Amino acid sequence: MAQIARSRPDVFIWMGDNIYGDSEDMAVLRKKYQVAASNPDYVKIQDSARVIGTWDDHDFGKNDVGREFAKKRESQQEFLDFLKVAPDSPRRKREGVYAKHDFGPQGRQVRVILLDTRYHRDAIGSNGTILGEEQWRWLERSLRESPAEVNLLVSSIQVLPSEHRFEKWADFPEEKARLLALLAEEKVPPVLILSGDRHLGEISLKDQGSSYPLYEVTSSSLNSSFGGNSKEVNRLRVGENFGRNNFGMLTLSWGGDFPVIEAAVCDENGEKVLKAKFSLQKSSPK
Repeated sequence: MAQIARSRPDVFIWMGDNIYGDSEDMAVLRKKYQVAASNPDYVKIQDSARVIGTWDDHDFGKNDVGREFAKKRESQQEFLDFLKVAPDSPRRKREGVYAKHDFGPQGRQVRVILLDTRYHRDAIGSNGTILGEEQWRWLERSLRESPAEVNLLVSSIQVLPSEHRFEKWADFPEEKARLLALLAEEKVPPVLILSGDRHLGEISLKDQGSSYPLYEVTSSSLNSSFGGNSKEVNRLRVGENFGRNNFGMLTLSWGGDFPVIEAAVCDENGEKVLKAKFSLQKSSPK
């Protein structure tokens, strides 16, 4: 986190597993959030950047859990307290922590759409829902009505990779198909997907089924890597995966007709060990 603080980002995004709370006791979650919030480097980041985020299972409350978690309403308030979300924010009353944030002036706007893949999620193997209908309707509006030139879609679990055995959108085939169909709509702007969860970093690319190359940048974990699995199959992966502690970095260039994004996975020293450069531009219909 020291390297992130030194880079002085404009925006810092928590993508889930921000703490390992794993408890139905809100005092336990609160104490762990307090430890994270008091980290000296995180304090520096908060001083210079806008901090936003979503959660995943371990800060939601229990490994691999979904809507059945008994303390999800209480846990939501603890998470929003950690993010210093205002008491009168709509996020305090809605079911789930999903949110959107717009940054930048007209003509150079960035919209960050944060999904909640826990609060409404059915059991794995059910082929049920991840987001729930209310969040789906919100997501559709957030994309179709977006005024931004750059749209970032944040999912705590991976969207594109499907071969690994861990949690992923592919565990819910109908939900994944619905999401990819939405992203392929003519009136929906191109997006870059950001995800975490995996304790490794990698860049995936799906270049079929939409009118632009659909990238997903996975960055995980800041301080709890497992060493990775270089032999893990991901047919959409660009290059290798990176199994040590890492963080993601996006750099936007606005000089041309379309903004150009450099997406990178950085090691603990700030070195860009994985990167891709592309423009979020749809091709003309044939």
